[in-house]
Amino acid sequence: MIQGFYKNNLAEYKRFCVFHLFVARGAQSLAYPILFLGLGIVFCVFGGLSGNKILFLGAGALFAVAVIMPFAMQALEKSKAEKRVRANTVFLKTQQFFCFNETSMSLKLKVADREEEYEIPYTQIAKIYERKDLFYVYIGKTQALIVPKNSLEGGSADDLAQIFRTIGKRFKEKKLLREKTAV
Repeated sequence: MIQGFYKNNLAEYKRFCVFHLFVARGAQSLAYPILFLGLGIVFCVFGGLSGNKILFLGAGALFAVAVIMPFAMQALEKSKAEKRVRANTVFLKTQQFFCFNETSMSLKLKVADREEEYEIPYTQIAKIYERKDLFYVYIGKTQALIVPKNSLEGGSADDLAQIFRTIGKRFKEKKLLREKTAV
């Protein structure tokens, strides 16, 4: 049995929101920047074929938007995260205690003087992403638990990854991290 702990933290929550936007959601988040980039290429081609300099100017504007848009999306996502935390007065007071076994995880939430406990079978976990210093355990499409590797007791991150492998392709393991820790 591997146990872990996490206390809600604004900086880590912002980091999760950006991860969710660009990694967990996949190409969906980058659809518009890719579209603008493609349109910029089309404008360049037609500008070159027709000799129309205005099309090159339009292509440059589209390229600029394609480059700036991901940074703007990231800033907006962080801003929305801050707004959600300000609106939730108990967010920074919330503590999460995890207990992982072979078939499920137990979750205890402590908020001030209230406690709630949940038993979550791995079959109900949507996805798990491994990062360098933590795991994101998705218990819904957009809701994830943050499990820092440095808070684990009763086993290592490698041991926890071994348990997570039982959910198959829903565990997005960083195999390079595993090889580095094995050496």
